[in-house]
Amino acid sequence: MSFAYLPFVTPGGQDGQPSAPAGMAPSAHDQLERAHAALRRAALALEHDVEPLIDLTGPARALERASGAIYDAFDGRAEPLGAARAAVAEIDSAAVSIDEAKGLDAGLAAVSDLLRSARGWLERAAARLAAVPPAPPLAPPPIMASRDRPRLHAVQRASLVPRLKVPEPAPAEVVAKPPPPIAPPKTFEELKAAVEALKKRAPAPGVLPAAAEVRPLPPRPDEQAARPAPPPGFAPEIGAAIDDVAFLRARTRECFEEVAMVGMQRAPLLGDPFRGALVLERRMLAAIDVIAAIGAPALEHVPRLVAEAPVKDPSVAFASAMVLGCFAGRDALAAAEHALLRSERDRAFIDELGAALKLAPHELLPLALRSLLREPEPLLRAMAIDVLAYRGLATEDELVAAASDDAAAVAARALHHLGCAPGQRLPELIQRALAAGDPELREAAWTAMALSDHPHASIALRAAMEEPEGGDAAALLLALAGDEADARHLVARAFEAPRRGLIAAVGWTGAASAVPLLIDLLERDGDKAAKLTAAYALDRITGAGMWDEVAVEDEEIAVADPPDPDVGEPRQLKLAQLVSDPRDPPAAPAPEMVEQPTVDAARWRAFWIERCQGWDLGARYRRGLPYTPQVVLDELDTGRVTPAERRLLQRELIVRTGHFVRFDPHDFVVDQEEAIAAWRPIAARASGAPGRWIRPRRRVA
Repeated sequence: MSFAYLPFVTPGGQDGQPSAPAGMAPSAHDQLERAHAALRRAALALEHDVEPLIDLTGPARALERASGAIYDAFDGRAEPLGAARAAVAEIDSAAVSIDEAKGLDAGLAAVSDLLRSARGWLERAAARLAAVPPAPPLAPPPIMASRDRPRLHAVQRASLVPRLKVPEPAPAEVVAKPPPPIAPPKTFEELKAAVEALKKRAPAPGVLPAAAEVRPLPPRPDEQAARPAPPPGFAPEIGAAIDDVAFLRARTRECFEEVAMVGMQRAPLLGDPFRGALVLERRMLAAIDVIAAIGAPALEHVPRLVAEAPVKDPSVAFASAMVLGCFAGRDALAAAEHALLRSERDRAFIDELGAALKLAPHELLPLALRSLLREPEPLLRAMAIDVLAYRGLATEDELVAAASDDAAAVAARALHHLGCAPGQRLPELIQRALAAGDPELREAAWTAMALSDHPHASIALRAAMEEPEGGDAAALLLALAGDEADARHLVARAFEAPRRGLIAAVGWTGAASAVPLLIDLLERDGDKAAKLTAAYALDRITGAGMWDEVAVEDEEIAVADPPDPDVGEPRQLKLAQLVSDPRDPPAAPAPEMVEQPTVDAARWRAFWIERCQGWDLGARYRRGLPYTPQVVLDELDTGRVTPAERRLLQRELIVRTGHFVRFDPHDFVVDQEEAIAAWRPIAARASGAPGRWIRPRRRVA
């Protein structure tokens, strides 16, 4: 975790231009947001926490109209004061039936309280808005294409209002009025008259009753046999033509799925330069630009794509927040929030939505995130403070309050960021976190100690690295932030009781004296994974570049293709086998290949003897060069490392320079390049003692 700041790009503005100020007072904005939050909680409670003891469709539709009125007031689609008063009227309409039945169910009583709170905040907002002279609505600026950064688009449209899902009342059964009864006949004349009356009431010949279902007759067997079978790979029939709205919605779905796919694949793999992600980022921004060019029909369809998704997987969360976060209007951002709040609160889903909010250029993002900080769910608060701090929008008081939160997930996120900008209260918060039993919170405290140059960091990390849980994380932090004595201690412990976490940490220490010991590990008969970890550590220290292309065994592939279920029928041949000539069948698929450092101890020993004879065994090396922050920055810029390793390199630069520059590999490529350029002069000034474990003191803000 680290800070990163992405400047807002206003609709029609230039890259890096700050967002325009809103057209109403900040206090009115905050009161409307609090009313919106209370109304949102009431709507969600009406959907999930209320027994359908009464007809809830009327209150649900009223709450939908109230939400739309609040969005109209926020975004200027209607006169703000009138829209706020319209929202109050809709809330009063919904509260009538809720208040009448709140004694029947505790959920209805909670909804009533939330509606009362929303009404109070709206009345305060209306009082503020009444003092502001009305301003004419502004025409939206022209839509402009994004260039390497997302642009905030303004589309003229109606407000996006969430559709509340409440049980619909059972439809009343329509019963036809029976005809008047026929008096029992007593004479032949009366019997003849009764028969004539029954004939008149009977349907005409060939006319079915209204309730009868007309089903088409199945085709004859000879007609079915006469139809020629289509060639393999071709559809037997072509569907009917679709209308313009269906075409636009299909195009929107394609763009939405493109954003979801790129969101999952834009992080480079080991060996791929991070600048290669620029192509994928441009594809994602182009897909969002297409949605903006289609306009209101596309934007209105995006929330439906999320609601109708069969599985609320994390890629859907990223795509919804990324797309909707690129359109001006509180309603667009709220649509993404509703998708989050209606989910099962899965951590992966929440994290991916937060990952999109770290990139989205929405100008009301701080207001929405601070509203989520007041939610009772800890994972939502953790995501909100993480995004606020990542964007450089969180105040020190907000970070301290989050770090003091009783929920470990919230405190852990805040501590990571507080360690980058240490304050006076950080030691107290670290001490509290260390006393907690939560592993995530304790690791966050160790990270904050390492980043903030805590005087007891070395003692705490040495003790923590001996623990079975979290010991590897503590060893890695000790390698990043420790001095020469810590490096010697870490190397000794790694070879007394070798385990993968300690061996990997030895590579980050850069101790030249550890190279012969790592080569000895390769010669032992032991775990293949431990040998491969030692090879990576050797490559990090020496920069030998002795990489081999190795086939991945089938059982080592993380996600295997699911087998076809056995339903008792003969298995069908694959399409390639059906259409291929039997004399030239398709070849077997090539094995999966990966590149990794060689585990051949003889090659490493030869390299050590031939290339490293002049090394100082008491010095520190990184990629074959005496260690300096400048070498670390070069590795961050062009090294063959993963995004997780680049985050560690960012922490290492903070530790070894005593300065801080916002950077994270999750940023867009252009933002990463700007951060690396900002690190250059700082790393150059701190590189005066090559090969040493020098650490400057950090000043407490």
